[in-house]
Amino acid sequence: MSHTEFRPIAGPVASEDLVRVPATQWLIASGLNIGQPAHFFLIDASAKTAARLEIDWSAASLDDHHTCDSVDPPDRSRLSTDGLALRADPGGRHQLYAANHGDRLAIEMFEVDARRSPPRVRWKGCAVLPPDLIPNAVRPIPDHGLLVIGPYDPTDEQAWDRMARGENTGCILEWRAGQGVRHLPNSDMSGGNGLELSADGNDVYASAWSARRLVVLSRRDGARREIALDFMPDNIHRLQDGTLLVAGQRTTVEVIRSCTGPQCPQPWVIVRVDPPSGQVLPLLEQEGTRATNYACGALAVDDTLFVTARGDQSLVYRPLAGLPGFDKR
Repeated sequence: MSHTEFRPIAGPVASEDLVRVPATQWLIASGLNIGQPAHFFLIDASAKTAARLEIDWSAASLDDHHTCDSVDPPDRSRLSTDGLALRADPGGRHQLYAANHGDRLAIEMFEVDARRSPPRVRWKGCAVLPPDLIPNAVRPIPDHGLLVIGPYDPTDEQAWDRMARGENTGCILEWRAGQGVRHLPNSDMSGGNGLELSADGNDVYASAWSARRLVVLSRRDGARREIALDFMPDNIHRLQDGTLLVAGQRTTVEVIRSCTGPQCPQPWVIVRVDPPSGQVLPLLEQEGTRATNYACGALAVDDTLFVTARGDQSLVYRPLAGLPGFDKR
């Protein structure tokens, strides 16, 4: 494995996930509320620069209500976002979704107008989620639907102890406009974290973080299988060939639970998983540092690997060249 050092992108604070705006050099990163108001960030993947993302937060139009539950904007002083996802539109007016567990448990919805550069972003509404699951990641499905995964019930005082024992604490929810939320069958897992879909949308890939498993779940018949990992998987991003980039931590639930301060260096890893075969190819493995405590997710953009992380540097990057399977890039 290569030991090429990562370089930081200055600006983003507590960014747990990021997405690419299709056919552009722009990335959007989330932001957690860590004692100060959270922000989204706009990343120039070519220039390797970042700035706070300007968003039109004015109340959404009632015309948007057929695709959301609420047209009341979030309390931005308490907004805190984890996972992101984007529904691409051929005309360049994409839909962005953000898992919010700050002022409310909801998926915040935005329109990203990429017909201009940089893109313009407008808040459009939200999908209201039940109070017994913290949303961590989201993926769009047809007919204005969403899949949402969460690690545990915030009202369960034993949730972290149960995760440490590998017990089921989270699941995947399916939300549809006007229909509310339903529990996706056979989706219970320990510490549900990352979420991704196959290119055809038939298979769901989910990180059972505290069980050290990658769950593969069929949306057609509910069939389920699991791929064992030797680390705690976090965010998942699918590559063009159908393999998955999975980042995570090589530590324990108890250690992460005790990380109540600003620093929590832990060994971390990024792998490439082939779902059909279950093959796991290690790409990077590093010790946590003050700058980069541990990786939360990895996204390949052209010839660059972008990594979201906890620590002083929440977004770092390095060339894909030199990593197994990317040598010809």
